[in-house]
Amino acid sequence: MLNFILIVFLLIVVLLLALPVAFSLGFTSLLLILFYDLPLKVIGATVFSSFDSFVILSVPLFILMSQVLLDGRIGDDLFDVMNTWVRHLPGGLAIATILACAFFSAITGSGAATAATIGMVAYPAMIERGYEQKFTLGLLAAGGTLGILIPPSVPMIIYGSVTEESVGKLFIAGVIPGLVLTALFIVYAVLYSRRGGFIPMPKASWSERIRITRKNILGVSLPFIIVGGIYTGVFTPTEAAAVGLVYSLVITLFVYRTLSFGDLPSICLRSATTACMISMVIAGALLFGRVLTMLKFPQQITEFIIMNEFTPLVFVIVMNLLMMLLGCILETVSVILLTMPLVTPVLHALGIDPIWYGIVLTVNMTLALITPPVGMNLYVIKGLREDINMAHVIKGVTPFILLMTIFLVAVIAFPAMSTFLPSIMR
Repeated sequence: MLNFILIVFLLIVVLLLALPVAFSLGFTSLLLILFYDLPLKVIGATVFSSFDSFVILSVPLFILMSQVLLDGRIGDDLFDVMNTWVRHLPGGLAIATILACAFFSAITGSGAATAATIGMVAYPAMIERGYEQKFTLGLLAAGGTLGILIPPSVPMIIYGSVTEESVGKLFIAGVIPGLVLTALFIVYAVLYSRRGGFIPMPKASWSERIRITRKNILGVSLPFIIVGGIYTGVFTPTEAAAVGLVYSLVITLFVYRTLSFGDLPSICLRSATTACMISMVIAGALLFGRVLTMLKFPQQITEFIIMNEFTPLVFVIVMNLLMMLLGCILETVSVILLTMPLVTPVLHALGIDPIWYGIVLTVNMTLALITPPVGMNLYVIKGLREDINMAHVIKGVTPFILLMTIFLVAVIAFPAMSTFLPSIMR
């Protein structure tokens, strides 16, 4: 265990040198290979195998679909639909924002894309209606976290690839927790809005609701096509990503005509940049995990935990505290790839359901998206307008951090919330 602690310390030192995470992992792995005289061919074999995966193929497809929908302004349409139905309620605009985040999350699987897309249309609307800026910023940042919990979810794909668990079951397991967290955000928004201070909006007529919903029905239908297709077994998550991409191209190019063929090269280039960044992190983390496996550290950790008679609950609590700490300094994909090669054997040894643990981990990682200093959604929301102050974003998101921490405890305390749907999945 002492050697493992020294290796972790070495990795932390390398990360503090401000190298990109992927290169930090790769460089640390190379040092370990040379120090322990491991075969160099493990580098090429691991990097190649990390990309040679049908499951991982869905990641660039979902990223490209997300970019198509972002540039095609489908998020604007989703917000209009939700706003039409709930704008007359206390905190109606805030409720519409959360619902739009939930629906867009069920399309893209990206927390940052959800926060950016819905934020661009919801922020000016809420500020214009008198909502407090800190509350609005916190709501948008927290709403964006639904992007990695409500399926499809890129972190869940990564988790499934590393642990060799069914991505389809992980997606379905995230449905109920995602809906519960959405409901908690809505309840908080309503209670907060009862303070007043904002200009209420008139109730939409039924004819207006039906007209706007019918106009945008194709965009609203996409989450049901993706999740429904996976749940019924019509297609795999990777096939769902391909279907969603083709569907999004059709509706943005030919139905809504919010994109032209001239926009596609730029969309593909930006998507490729993001996909390559994630791929490099995957390759570096899997190489690091492979080296640790060759040095038999996962087995040693498992033996240590069993010898010290850790109960499953104690282990899960300790891991969640560790992941909260890691989430403050690393982004979501890196945390999953760093921890799971070591944790997976322990889950099996202690009899912990890997699907349930995957949802617990994902809920924990929603916190990572809004915790400083590297919470991705904080910077996305800060970038919406030049006059937005990061201190205001952090203050606004603090109540949501507390709310999400309570929700994390609930997910741990009530496993059926995550395991019921997968248990009846065909």
